[in-house]
Amino acid sequence: MALTDGDPAPEGDIWYRILTSKDHITKGRIQHAAFQGKFLNPPPADKNRPWDAETSGRLRSLAGSIDDVGANCIEYCKRINRTFYGLMFPKEKLAGQTIENLVLGVHFTPIDGGDQAHSDLTFTGNVPAEKTAERDRFILELSKKFNAIHPDQINLLPEANLENEPEKTALERGKAALLALFHKIRPT
Repeated sequence: MALTDGDPAPEGDIWYRILTSKDHITKGRIQHAAFQGKFLNPPPADKNRPWDAETSGRLRSLAGSIDDVGANCIEYCKRINRTFYGLMFPKEKLAGQTIENLVLGVHFTPIDGGDQAHSDLTFTGNVPAEKTAERDRFILELSKKFNAIHPDQINLLPEANLENEPEKTALERGKAALLALFHKIRPT
């Protein structure tokens, strides 16, 4: 079944976001700075979205091969005059989780005439104001839910598992374990 604008991402798909600042990733770990500034944005008024805030990313199932993902990252960073520092993606399924009274979701939101793999990590509920203790708690909890990989590790970005094949799931768990081990032993 084809996705239409605003649909929830399929079970087993992976939302990921391009990191464009050295302050977002350190030693293969996502930093709190990745969730600051323009991370949370209201949805476009003309789209009439049912969520209260969103942050842009892409769906792995629609992004193509790992080479396509890498080429898109480089092209995107070149277009916005930034450097490609890596990717962030969830350690676990985020859709349906609640952090600081915000319900998380992942929705397909293609860009008209642009990125057809575009999707948003969505937040429904009262978005905590910046520079508040509630916002700080939200960022701390959210940052625990993500892996970060550097550009030379892009092949560790999991593939979408839309068929729920047990052997594919085991392979993805193995990749995640290998990534965690790599980050523990990585020299500083």
